[in-house]
Amino acid sequence: MTINSSTKQHPNLSVGVVMTIVKFSLLAALSMLIIMLGMPNIEQSRQEARNTQAFFQAQQIKTGELPSDTVDPWGHKFDIQHTSSNVTVVTSLGSNKSSPAGGYDSDDISTSMSNPPHMRTMTRKQIQIFATLALSISPWLVSFALRIRGRIAHPQGREALYQTRPE
Repeated sequence: MTINSSTKQHPNLSVGVVMTIVKFSLLAALSMLIIMLGMPNIEQSRQEARNTQAFFQAQQIKTGELPSDTVDPWGHKFDIQHTSSNVTVVTSLGSNKSSPAGGYDSDDISTSMSNPPHMRTMTRKQIQIFATLALSISPWLVSFALRIRGRIAHPQGREALYQTRPE
């Protein structure tokens, strides 16, 4: 068995190389598109940073490290309440600058929260990043599986291109 690299005798060889390059390029483009569309956008990061800053400022106001007239990242003063059990609760109304009468809405930040908004945002962002990376790898896995399946179904398929015909 000899390998002949002449494309005049084996025009399928150059077509195969071109098809491989095209497949690789399409897979790379699809993966990049999935990553670009699936990754968290800059506004999510800004909102997370503001929520984190507001939560830590509220904690510092509660402990007395910051004065009570400190403003939150949205430019409004924190709401400070002293409960009957001598507990101080510092609250920011968040980006929508309002809160329902019976509690907090999704963007409110308070020192009494066990799961503040920035922690929920971080969890959602981690899930989003993991899912995006898994999706971006999936075209490559599908391509690999199809290639292995083709080689199992036709074990002589590729080798036939490189073999010379008996003269």
